[in-house]
Amino acid sequence: MRIDPELRALRGDRTSQRKAQKALERVRDDWRNGTAREVLEELGSYGEGATFEDCPALCALFDDCAEAGQLVTALMQPMMACLSRNPLGQVPIRHQHSNGLSVLQLAYSGRAALSVLSYSELDFVPGASACFAGGERHEAVLVGSADVRMLELLAERDQSAAIDCTTRRVMAGETLRFEGREQTKSILQVHGRMVILRLSRTEEVPADACEYALEDGRLMHRASGSRQESGREMKAALLGRMGRRDAAPVLARMTREGSDHLRWQAMRECLALDSGVGFAALSDLAGNAGDPLAATAGALRAQLIETYPQLARLDETPCPA
Repeated sequence: MRIDPELRALRGDRTSQRKAQKALERVRDDWRNGTAREVLEELGSYGEGATFEDCPALCALFDDCAEAGQLVTALMQPMMACLSRNPLGQVPIRHQHSNGLSVLQLAYSGRAALSVLSYSELDFVPGASACFAGGERHEAVLVGSADVRMLELLAERDQSAAIDCTTRRVMAGETLRFEGREQTKSILQVHGRMVILRLSRTEEVPADACEYALEDGRLMHRASGSRQESGREMKAALLGRMGRRDAAPVLARMTREGSDHLRWQAMRECLALDSGVGFAALSDLAGNAGDPLAATAGALRAQLIETYPQLARLDETPCPA
């Protein structure tokens, strides 16, 4: 493996690296305590549930894109200057890049976040689907332009949705607002580069996020809008992939609390890990007429017994496995 001489030298000079990182963090903190102080104070209120209209500093950013641009410039100019002096430092702001979209999360508080999004013409690939996730978003186009689909969710069925679509070009100086789960946008083509300042807030009780194919409206993916519940779902799936049979009783308990989506995912993993524990939990669900999953559980139970008749005896005898 080739190691650049600068990196090799840095490995032997940890003090220099710490100083570089401190310098970048100082730029960020100076911005937060100076130019952005009032905005970030209101971000805290907004994240706790205050209305957008009750946050004048935030409103000003999306009433006049010039103010939004000044806020971002006040951070990025000194940050880039500091980075040029410390090229091996790490910008102390959460960031990510994927498929032509770069995101910098400038700040977050409670349910609210303030972020900069940069779309690249060369790398960006338009999506064939759209995700309706709910919440509230305000966007100010700082630089560039793009052709955009404005999407509205008209009706949802079990495995599909009716979506209204209009296409237009958005340009620097424009502001956009999306409220609720029924509205979102999809980027078609970026002209050069487009940079957006976004203020977002999740709902107090997040609804499921649903991704639909734009061609025919079919449901492609459904996920919990709650980070906590999504985390529990991923843990259940991980336990299943690891083959942790000892986790089956825990998964069985998970079938009794949380959203229907999480409970059913836990049920699937429990059945796969331990047929006895899983089938008992499935029978409990099927036998509770007031449970929204009762009919689905009953149908699966009947299907499993038809395929594996020995399962019918599991309610009476211990699982031989």
